[in-house]
Amino acid sequence: MKYKLTDYHVHSTWSLDVSSKGPKFEDYIKIAEEHEINVCFLEHYELYYIERDKNTQFANEGIYDYLEEIDELKETYNFILSGLEIDYYQDKEDDLREFMDDHHKDLDFIAGTIHEWIPNYPVTLREKLLELLEKIPMKRIIDEYFEIYKKMLESKIFKNVCHIDTIFRYINNNDIKPEKDCDVSDERVFELGKLCLNNKIHLEYNLSGLKYPINRPFPSENVALKLKEEGVNFFIGSDSHSIEQFEKAIPELEKASKKLKLI
Repeated sequence: MKYKLTDYHVHSTWSLDVSSKGPKFEDYIKIAEEHEINVCFLEHYELYYIERDKNTQFANEGIYDYLEEIDELKETYNFILSGLEIDYYQDKEDDLREFMDDHHKDLDFIAGTIHEWIPNYPVTLREKLLELLEKIPMKRIIDEYFEIYKKMLESKIFKNVCHIDTIFRYINNNDIKPEKDCDVSDERVFELGKLCLNNKIHLEYNLSGLKYPINRPFPSENVALKLKEEGVNFFIGSDSHSIEQFEKAIPELEKASKKLKLI
């Protein structure tokens, strides 16, 4: 890559949660070049939705259109990477392994993630989390999240994983306060991080929490530094869904890279 700094996690209009009026590849490229940052387009790839809605961009083998579009740009710009943020579903492990076998060489970077384990209830959307809390106790939601994340790590499908404790995006003392029976300790996040080390999986230091009431990265700086001491390998992502967020995250990206000794 061309530059020292790298943002491994930005989203363009290729992601389901970015509107058609949102940022295109070229919008990020302009800012990245100006600030001398390598940028990885880590677009959402969610098998559950791709199978059920053939209008999504990645349906009908849209992966090839994505690769063609970004590969053309890579001929001009040597600081951009093609990537996917792939949702893990326990009942789709075989499909995920097949996809990885078919496409891991086509892409520069792939990371596994968990936004939901009950379809249509992503815990990263506040309104959906509130709906889920009407059906399932908070303790069970948190515990299930950590159980499913552990299964993803143990599956060894992915060599990189995103925002390890994003379940706390809204469940925290600044927003939807955790109930007394809930384990929201750093220790359980730390244990997941050590599992990354044991399975030779790189862990994301995700800066997006800074724009939410929790006001910290995923995982927290304290946990990240302890895991770094243990030998965990990190990559850093802003998880930007807009150019404004991308630009705002640049100083934090540089600070985090220095703290984690990635530059």
